[in-house]
Amino acid sequence: MLDSTSFQIYNASAGSGKTYTLVKEYLKVMFRSSDRYPYKHILAITFTNKAVSEMKTRIIETLKAFSSEDILVKSNSMFRSICEELSIQPKTLHNKSKKLLNSIVQNYAAFDISTIDKFTQKLIRTFAYDLKLPMNFEVELDTKMLLTKAVDNLIAKAGSDTALTKTLIDFAIEKADDDKSWDISLDFYKIAKLLVNENDIPFNKTLKDKSLKDFKLLKTNLIKKIALTETLIIGKAQSMLTLIEECGLEFDDFSRSSLPKHFVNLFNKNFDIKFDLNWQTDLIERNTLYPKRAAQDIASTINEIQPQIVIAFNDTKQDVFQLKFFKAILKNITPLSVLNAIHKELEALKEEQNVILISEFNSIISNEIKNQPVPFIYERIGEKYRHYFIDEFQDTSVLQWENLIPLLDNSLSSENGSVMLVGDAKQAIYRWRGGKAEQFIDLFSNAKNPFFVKPKIDNLPFNYRSFKSIISFNNDFFQHISNFAFCKNEYAKLYNQSKQNHTIEEEGYVNIAFLDFDTDESRDEIYPQKVLGTINECKKNGFQLKDICILVRKKKEGVAIADYLSNEGIDIISSETLLFSRSPEVEFINNVLKYVLEPHNSEVKILVLNYLAVHKLNITDKHLFYSSNINLEIHSFFETLSKLGIAFNFNEVLQLPLYEAVETIIYSFNLVDTSDAYIQFYLDFVLDYTQKFHSNLNEFIDYYDSKKSDLSIISPQEKNAVQIMTIHKSKGLEFPVVIFPYADLNIYKEIEPKEWFPLEATSYNGFSHSLLNYNKNFKNYGEVGQDIYAKHQSELELDNINLLYVALTRPIEQLHIISSKKLDEKGDENLKLFSGLFINYLKHTDRWDEETVSYSFGKQIKTSKTKESGKLSIEQGCFISTPKKEHNIKIVTNSGYLWDTKQEEAIEKGNLIHYIMSQIKTKIDIDITFSNCLSSGMINTNQVQELKQITLGIVGHQELSKYFNSDNTIYNERDIITKEGITVRPDRLVFNKKNEVVIIDYKTGKHDKKYAQQLQIYQDALEDMNYKVTKKLLIYANDELEIKEV
Repeated sequence: MLDSTSFQIYNASAGSGKTYTLVKEYLKVMFRSSDRYPYKHILAITFTNKAVSEMKTRIIETLKAFSSEDILVKSNSMFRSICEELSIQPKTLHNKSKKLLNSIVQNYAAFDISTIDKFTQKLIRTFAYDLKLPMNFEVELDTKMLLTKAVDNLIAKAGSDTALTKTLIDFAIEKADDDKSWDISLDFYKIAKLLVNENDIPFNKTLKDKSLKDFKLLKTNLIKKIALTETLIIGKAQSMLTLIEECGLEFDDFSRSSLPKHFVNLFNKNFDIKFDLNWQTDLIERNTLYPKRAAQDIASTINEIQPQIVIAFNDTKQDVFQLKFFKAILKNITPLSVLNAIHKELEALKEEQNVILISEFNSIISNEIKNQPVPFIYERIGEKYRHYFIDEFQDTSVLQWENLIPLLDNSLSSENGSVMLVGDAKQAIYRWRGGKAEQFIDLFSNAKNPFFVKPKIDNLPFNYRSFKSIISFNNDFFQHISNFAFCKNEYAKLYNQSKQNHTIEEEGYVNIAFLDFDTDESRDEIYPQKVLGTINECKKNGFQLKDICILVRKKKEGVAIADYLSNEGIDIISSETLLFSRSPEVEFINNVLKYVLEPHNSEVKILVLNYLAVHKLNITDKHLFYSSNINLEIHSFFETLSKLGIAFNFNEVLQLPLYEAVETIIYSFNLVDTSDAYIQFYLDFVLDYTQKFHSNLNEFIDYYDSKKSDLSIISPQEKNAVQIMTIHKSKGLEFPVVIFPYADLNIYKEIEPKEWFPLEATSYNGFSHSLLNYNKNFKNYGEVGQDIYAKHQSELELDNINLLYVALTRPIEQLHIISSKKLDEKGDENLKLFSGLFINYLKHTDRWDEETVSYSFGKQIKTSKTKESGKLSIEQGCFISTPKKEHNIKIVTNSGYLWDTKQEEAIEKGNLIHYIMSQIKTKIDIDITFSNCLSSGMINTNQVQELKQITLGIVGHQELSKYFNSDNTIYNERDIITKEGITVRPDRLVFNKKNEVVIIDYKTGKHDKKYAQQLQIYQDALEDMNYKVTKKLLIYANDELEIKEV
């Protein structure tokens, strides 16, 4: 294997300057190249649009800095570093930067930094014909919606397909027998997710050819196995009880009667019994099974039969877990049996809507390139890209990596190709969507390498984000827990060898607070109270609200905190608190839509009445209001409302298109006085729906109800408000202050976990795998079960410690951890909980005291300076929407025919004069301009005379004629970008040979001082470009021509 710097891997811990390194290496590739467009041969892949934007911006900004003359005199660490590493002179690098910057700006589309999904989509779209896909397919991001629709379509077929109908009915009955809801749609939706989950795809393929009949045969086989095993257990239990009786022993001859009761339970088919009790340990280890009071002959008899009891216990234990194994397979058989049917419905929907799910991209590529020595799909693209940069590699899924390998291998095999991977296995928190830390661990530990080139591995040892105390705390804490928190040694090494060095000399602050509460019900009261107290302390200490971010593991924790803080008057930004559904007005609009469709739905009608009583009519006796209106027919109901000042025609709404129907409700009920972000975003959502789907009212309501838990408005980041977000969303971000409440997560707790289990196909009707609900029983499902259990538990450890690592490495200056004081009767901590890990660490540092509830590291005083973003958030003062009735749209053949009223004449006249003058540089251009306007229908013959007279009056005016001769350089309607990035467009700029400028602007109507201000902006922009403005003229083309110098 060749050792080469063409293949680089950077192990980059949190805050270690990963983006800086990526940008530097990217620039080095460009500066090394003699190609005029080197960026066309570079592909950089990262995982979020925000990361793409940040990397592009950093590269452009760096090139701008390198292009400035100041770079040759002012110190710049990256500039200096690149000069040294490439052995290039500063002046040469400076000049090359200018050329590259200019080239990228002119060819920005070829500046290819992309998310992996976007790259894969581009690949699929480019080769759609080869992949036998429709050329005009659309990408569907809403996988949940499509899966739900597929499940609904399948259930709707009940009655038309006999076998399917029986399967659905049997499953509903099974659920009812288990005291669960007979509604099967949720179970089928959960199983449908297997179709799009990358981790499940290999196992789905094993079921692809199985029919409902195959599953029925397996089910019958399992039921027989279960019955046979139960009979076997009962027989063995009965034999054991008979032996005890024949030996003249009573139940109370055994300690606590535990052993005979165990076999009685088995005999009575009570198989949900424990196998980790103390008496069972005594039995296996041949300790005494009887109490001290037992007579000598009783003790001798028990000792004599103990070997037989041990055999019977072990045999029945094995049989019980075999029984549980059969039942575990049986439990998921029915949902799995309809997986193929759901898949057919999904394919039909995709074909009907001409869409491809974004979750399918990787599978499509994988299926096409596997087993091909030179995958045709990469032949052309492989020639285009020679250098690859992959960011956040630990989040790369198995399929994504396998799909990229041929492309990267082709690059490394070429003469000048290179590959750079950057990642951190400690920040791998997306296993549930296919991202596995083990891929990166294998690469940087040299355990696996798919290429012939040995990688050059570098660690980034410095932290450029956090203050000293935060880095020191994280170093010590994670190094300490790595000694016991992981079952797998390679995971422990990640944290044992992850020490970072600080670069910021300021102290910083870490605080761990432990809350003491008796019940879980009080959690959502005590944690938010402590969070509020912490926020107030931070405010006293000089931090602004926007400096603070609250990180939570679960959405419901964020909602609890957001509700409490909102009630206490704290401004917050949170996707959960900005949900559409939290707006009474949005919910009211939907309820009105439901009501006009279902006028006899009393539940919906009560919701409509409640909103009106509370928010619109200020009804004091709500009960009377409800009882007076609840039984009214829909016509009478809205007639009653009209007497209260609310005029609403529900028949009209039913006939209007969806968007206009919603607008009608908004205006009829006067839901908006000023701007309302919730309604504005809701209208955008409605518009998006109408453009994407048919404007069917019923379907829209169902669609909204399925999406409402995810729909939220967007709030500007510049707003001075506390942010609340999940740890997953915070990845890659940083905040001056982080508050981490609810820091008592159980590392091993999951919601409905499942695992695929390999089967002996000959014993299970040809099935090689089955999906089982995961639990600790796996330890007793043979060696395979033990291996699956050990792997699953160790992955839980890594994933949740990684989650903790991400949370604790987000802060810059202060970290506030709010956990719970959970100790057992002996005062020992629970190491399965985050809180136990913190307590154990404090014990390790000899700081733990049961009476102390708060522990600090560093100094609490704020030492950083407040940075102003320079961006202002602008509040929309009015509601942007106009009801259709007020549009007053009249369609005419051309703009000239709008001259029907004085107002319209003035507007159109001004527009036409502006256009005509923009086409005229000298007097010669007048006739041809009018000829073109007339032939295009812009004006008619009646208008030519008036407009031409005005034009000749301007061009021939004694004060203006000198600005319309060919000696000058004329720019009409030319865009100018100011140094603030604002685009301005003067009507006319007249340059003489001395680079002096005269600015001319045409106006109609009344004089306004803002016109002079506008000209001043033009002057400032031109003077910033080193032009001298000698005169600024405003020309008012009304009944009389007026010229005003400003």
